[in-house]
Amino acid sequence: MRSLILLIFCGCLFLSCDDGDVLSVQLDFDQNLTRCGDSTSSNYILFDTREDPYESLALLFPNNAQAEAIFNPVNSGDIELMTINKSTVRFIYRTYTGDPNTYICQDIPESSVSVIQDYEAANGSVIFTSTFEDDDNDGVPNALEFVGDTDGDTIPNYKDNDDDGDNVPTINERPDPNGDGDLLDAQDTDDDGTPDYLDMDDDNDGTPTILEDEDNNGNLFDDLAVGASVARFLDNTVNDAYDVTATKPNVFTRTFKIIVILENIDLSILATDNFVLGTFENELVY
Repeated sequence: MRSLILLIFCGCLFLSCDDGDVLSVQLDFDQNLTRCGDSTSSNYILFDTREDPYESLALLFPNNAQAEAIFNPVNSGDIELMTINKSTVRFIYRTYTGDPNTYICQDIPESSVSVIQDYEAANGSVIFTSTFEDDDNDGVPNALEFVGDTDGDTIPNYKDNDDDGDNVPTINERPDPNGDGDLLDAQDTDDDGTPDYLDMDDDNDGTPTILEDEDNNGNLFDDLAVGASVARFLDNTVNDAYDVTATKPNVFTRTFKIIVILENIDLSILATDNFVLGTFENELVY
């Protein structure tokens, strides 16, 4: 939370007050930014709002290759710079008669909401710092997977939702049955010291798990030998191998955090050499 008290001498502004009066404006925003626009939009808007009073801080900039680099950076920690120019890159502070969240992203704003005060920066710089963290959501904490590529598929374990490449998703091989973050109790069907999620032959029957998909549908849990109560890949009494072509695609989530800092801005009511607008968070599935 950032709270900034601004003292404004009304004689310097187009406000209705006597010369020498001082107006106190408090910018108290949570720094959690919201985005207007998508890949089909001409522009993006990152904004923060508050109630009591109704206010907004908004940054508009074009949807172009630089915006793509901001929202989908190649490297975590990439930095992009923009210059505020009151044309293509704009920073605006406004106050309203009603909730600005019903106003900012609308082509036709709610008729019950109108702008009371409108201040726009004439110049300044914007610094975007984009970081991201990948997670395969496989039930194994990232901290325990950053080193290693068990199945040698060039996808590191922390981004691989099937660490051993046996066509059984890691999370379905119970790496952490009680969800306490301690993998010492990971399922190990054949008791060979290698948990199932890292074992390419879960039942140690000599046939790789991936080849025990009898119906070749990518789901090994529905392949049971006649009279058996467990799937072939967990049953060491059968070791038939099948021609398997069905494989599951790898999926992981990338969580982005874009920190936006403004430098050398002047809004009449706010002049500062460094102002943290806030952080925008987004997720993409790969």
